[in-house]
Order: sequence, then C-alpha cells, then structure tokens
Amino acid sequence: MPPFSIIALIIAGCALGASAKLDIRKEEPTVFTAKEIYRTLIPESPYIVDRTTTITWTEFPTATSS
Repeated sequence: MPPFSIIALIIAGCALGASAKLDIRKEEPTVFTAKEIYRTLIPESPYIVDRTTTITWTEFPTATSS
C-alpha cells in the first residue's frame, strides 16, 4: 500500500484537474458577425435592389462527447 503522502498527492492532483475544467467557461466567448449582400428583384422601380443579411454567432471552448 502506498504511503499516505502519495495518496494525498494523487487526490490533490485530481481536485486541481477538476477545478481547471470548471473554470473553462470563465473566458469571454468569441463573437463573429458575417454580412451577406445579395441582389433581388422587387415589383417597383428600380426593380433590382441590394439586400443584406447579418448573422451573429459565438464560439467558446466546451467539452463535447464524441
């Protein structure tokens, strides 16, 4: 049976690893924005106009199951 100090060191290492995983969401998520400009037809003059669509999403590190 290993000495008590080795067991304490293993338990402390596991606790440190668990706390590091809990702190992962403290980072601010990265925000991305994309603008799409496209031409479309309308029933009034000038008949062809430019329209825009803006999409915003966030990205942050997270654990995923594979």
